Amino acid sequence: MSESHHPLPLDPEIAGWVTTLDENAREYFEERAGIRQYDGNLSRQEAESEAKNDVLHWLSRQT
Repeated sequence: MSESHHPLPLDPEIAGWVTTLDENAREYFEERAGIRQYDGNLSRQEAESEAKNDVLHWLSRQT
């Protein structure tokens, strides 16, 4: 996987998890976290946690 231009999530567990994602899943994670933080008025940490759940759900539908 190529080096990401995105900042690492605040939670160390989520930060480690995102490094395992492919480029598409990482983009999806960043998009969902941004939407949840700015449009949903969540803290960055809350938004990243919710985005992880979004990605896990999205990936489960990919198989």
